[in-house]
Amino acid sequence: MNYTWKILSIKAKDDGLITQAQYHARAAENNAAVETEGTWFFKGQRLVVPFSKVKEDMVVEWIKNESDGLIEKRMAQQLKNLAAKSETPLPWMPQVYTPKL
Repeated sequence: MNYTWKILSIKAKDDGLITQAQYHARAAENNAAVETEGTWFFKGQRLVVPFSKVKEDMVVEWIKNESDGLIEKRMAQQLKNLAAKSETPLPWMPQVYTPKL
């Protein structure tokens, strides 16, 4: 499974402490993909890296760590559900029987 993260924006206090980050995350496998966006509010905030030294991948790791990987776990579950899902034909369309081999 391939995960892609993008930090869309951050909010910080005057001292450079990042308090929240808006993210976009995508999980893809084979020909299926799911995406999510959200805002993460950091808990137990402390300034461990000077604001000018913060990189996008650092913020992504902070979100992953604080969420205990829950965002990626949920996207993986959604992909699993997509793979197991069978389509229900639309009732107004001609019904065609296709045998599963």
